[in-house]
Amino acid sequence: MLKLILADDEKVIRETISSLIDWNSLGLELAATCENGPETLQAILDIKPDIVMTDIKMPGMSGLDLIGRICTGTDLTVEFILLSGYADFEYAKQAIAYKVSNYLLKPCNENQIMEAMKKASGEIRRRKKIKELVPDAVICENGARHQYKEYINQILDYVDVHFADPDLSLKWIAGNVLYMNVDYLSREFLRQTGQKFTDYLTNLRIAKAKVLLKSAQNEKVYTIADQVGFSNNPQYFIQLFKNATGMTPKAWTKNIP
Repeated sequence: MLKLILADDEKVIRETISSLIDWNSLGLELAATCENGPETLQAILDIKPDIVMTDIKMPGMSGLDLIGRICTGTDLTVEFILLSGYADFEYAKQAIAYKVSNYLLKPCNENQIMEAMKKASGEIRRRKKIKELVPDAVICENGARHQYKEYINQILDYVDVHFADPDLSLKWIAGNVLYMNVDYLSREFLRQTGQKFTDYLTNLRIAKAKVLLKSAQNEKVYTIADQVGFSNNPQYFIQLFKNATGMTPKAWTKNIP
């Protein structure tokens, strides 16, 4: 079962949501309920949940600050669902920047919560399936990671986890994960690894695709494309794969030893 933490400073909301949903039917275990930011942060670090549903405005630490701490200060991969009593554009914009799974306005009903949970659970299970099929990250052939500066290793680690995100870019990582100048990072990535970031990401995705194709030879090409970050352009994936291997994914699969 996937583990869930629910955080809201209003007791009635915590108790209502806790009792309203049949968590078992969703494959979820409600592992903890929390009433403030610091308590929630500690619960996340202790329990290492898969999903956290949190209010934005809480004592001690806001939900957005909490997400920022987890995303930039730990290596945990958590799907966050935000609850808010405010239809505030700035909140929504920050939530998008952190790639929050869902943003629900209070009062929300049972169906809205269940749909948000299903979406988050589906993303987690998709990531876990890929991780089972695909081995550890393809490291730049120029050298081991310990030869790189820490911020380059952080980029590589982030890409390992999020390579299936079609919107992944060095600019996004620079602005939302490392808070560093993207031009500087681009130059340093090339200098230290010997590859441009875009080339590294493409090579990694092609390598992941090869493993998936070997593991599921009857899988549709567009499904493989989706799993390695080309959900918005499967034809581009086929073109890149052919450029890298000399064959289309379908032809390459037929030639697997």
